[in-house]
Amino acid sequence: MRDRMPVILRKDNEKIWLDRERFDSDLLQSLLVPYEADLMRAYPVSPAVGSPKNDTPECVKEIV
Repeated sequence: MRDRMPVILRKDNEKIWLDRERFDSDLLQSLLVPYEADLMRAYPVSPAVGSPKNDTPECVKEIV
């Protein structure tokens, strides 16, 4: 089994990453760079995110 890690992409790289018509392993590999921590924001969300059957906007809403 391989180790897996999520990828955080910059907005302008999302189309490249999801393009199924073009596969350039060097280009895709170049997108796998650490995302700047100061651009991230953490906040509490609903426990509903723990189940893949829940795919609703409420899963990403901040709990205040």
